[in-house]
Amino acid sequence: MNAAENQVPEFEGIPSAEDLARIADFLIKAGLETIELSDGKGARCFMRVTSSVVKSDVQVAENVPPVEALSSRIAVSAPYFGTLVLTELATVGTLVQPGDVVAKMRIGALQIPVLVPVAGTIVDVAGKDGALTGYGAPVVQVESTGR
Repeated sequence: MNAAENQVPEFEGIPSAEDLARIADFLIKAGLETIELSDGKGARCFMRVTSSVVKSDVQVAENVPPVEALSSRIAVSAPYFGTLVLTELATVGTLVQPGDVVAKMRIGALQIPVLVPVAGTIVDVAGKDGALTGYGAPVVQVESTGR
């Protein structure tokens, strides 16, 4: 048994809140963002840790803009893991509509489209063409037009 097996608890069904906290702690310490566990009997647990915040790092913001003034950027994430294949639509400044394909995830011969959920303009391309990309990894950022 290796060190990781000692830290990730075994589970049957849905892990307890305590076990989920231990798994999240493991992910942070290992420098990982996601983990998927299975008990081999059909129970699965997927977890993503987006950031680890240490209380000493928390700062109080002053002059925070009202909610309606906040950015309407939408992160378009990888719907599956695999090799990222960016399309011609995945360039900064491109206008997109809901359902447009901005990339594909390739797993062997299988290709899964990465779809834009909103109308808007691509303002950032976070994914790298040809890179091995995990589930939920950001591919592009879209500034929503609200339509």
